Amino acid sequence: MKPRSPGVGRDRGSVLLETAFAIPVLAAIALALVWVVSLGAAYAYALDTAQTAARAVSRGAPAPLPHSDERLDVIHDAGLVDVTVTRDVSAPVPILQGLVITVTAHAVAAEEVP
Repeated sequence: MKPRSPGVGRDRGSVLLETAFAIPVLAAIALALVWVVSLGAAYAYALDTAQTAARAVSRGAPAPLPHSDERLDVIHDAGLVDVTVTRDVSAPVPILQGLVITVTAHAVAAEEVP
């Protein structure tokens, strides 16, 4: 039997260990990317709601009802209609439900004179 050299065999299992650490980190990064995309979608939706409400109120119609998770603020000032839509977006993982980011969209329209 040959004697073993001192450096051979010491790396056994290192690939498994590195993979065990890498997979949860990659999953967390993927989850963070999904959340960032959902924040962008929530902002786009809130901006569309704000623009629609500003146009409607500037024409003299009532502001559309916001969804249950949105707050709609309308301010009339100096011939302008200023609409702000605020929406809370929580993390997509049940363990992080306490982590909430507030998305705010803002739109201004000139009041139309009949």
